[in-house]
Amino acid sequence: MMDVSAVGRILEDYRARGYYPSAVCQVFDETHTLYRGAFGDVTEDTWFDLASVSKIICTTMLLATMDEGRLAPEDRVLDRLPAGLPGPVTLRRLADVTILQLMTHTSGIVPWYPFYADGRDFYTVLEHVLSTTPVEHGMAYSDLNFMLLGLIFSHVTGLTLQEGLEHYIKEPMSISELSYGPVAPGLCAPSCYGNQIEQRMCAERGLHFQGWRPDGAVVRGTCNDGNAYYYWHGASGHAGAFATSAALTRLCQFYLTTQKPIFLRAMEENICERGLGFDKSDVFPDGCGHSGFTGTSLWLSRSHHCGAVILTNKFFRTQGEPPGNSNEFRRAVHYALLGRTPPVPV
Repeated sequence: MMDVSAVGRILEDYRARGYYPSAVCQVFDETHTLYRGAFGDVTEDTWFDLASVSKIICTTMLLATMDEGRLAPEDRVLDRLPAGLPGPVTLRRLADVTILQLMTHTSGIVPWYPFYADGRDFYTVLEHVLSTTPVEHGMAYSDLNFMLLGLIFSHVTGLTLQEGLEHYIKEPMSISELSYGPVAPGLCAPSCYGNQIEQRMCAERGLHFQGWRPDGAVVRGTCNDGNAYYYWHGASGHAGAFATSAALTRLCQFYLTTQKPIFLRAMEENICERGLGFDKSDVFPDGCGHSGFTGTSLWLSRSHHCGAVILTNKFFRTQGEPPGNSNEFRRAVHYALLGRTPPVPV
């Protein structure tokens, strides 16, 4: 039986050290919850802004579409986008890029760009970005990959991301506490005050945007991520989803028990420590997972028949950046559950 006794101590210790003001953690096996705890000003049922854990929501919908035979990892990206919309540089840069390369972040696309600071249609801004940035070599973790994947999902299925969420995840898996924003503020942990971090990122690039949330405004129920909030109106392949720990636990339990080949491949594929949508770095031992900028993560290990969801709101702070790196508390919990000492980060 897994020893979950250390989980609460670990998370309370990191909270006391200022890594986050609040957290919820849920540990599970294929069918049961083994531990669930809330820390700080939240309850076990509080919804959190998932940030990039939303990529696993998009991944799940894409894999379900692949399971239906409507899409494949080896498909060329350009064959799965609307004809006539990508510009000439985009056509050249993406000529040989596949769905698999988008999902493993090996497409060569730059990690981030504030589409909202430009404001034009997606393909026009993408053309500008690809015209002014070099090809990224190896694995370059990029939100733009999953913006494209969200568009591909909608083009192939005819569904919005919210409709896809209902059809492919919430209904078949009996999950209710999962949605793209906005979500009722009373359900949610606050994620930040304004968007000071992205304001700084834009300023560093010489980019200007007039639509920022007011500095100091509590962000609760609408997503922290600027592209998802300002540009995609709350729903994108890369960010925008909200959920409780119970909802993500149920999703992970699906991955722990499924025998469908494409879902198994997604977890087993390992290209530059990436699966199809999943992170396979040592933060997620003997399995796979994903993390989010706001301090969220999920991890599952089929070989150990277990997993953990950790939800925090690390950027809900009035002064300065949070201390340390969120992967510290993720590693601490994941390895404690396996009775092992976390590796020293390189």
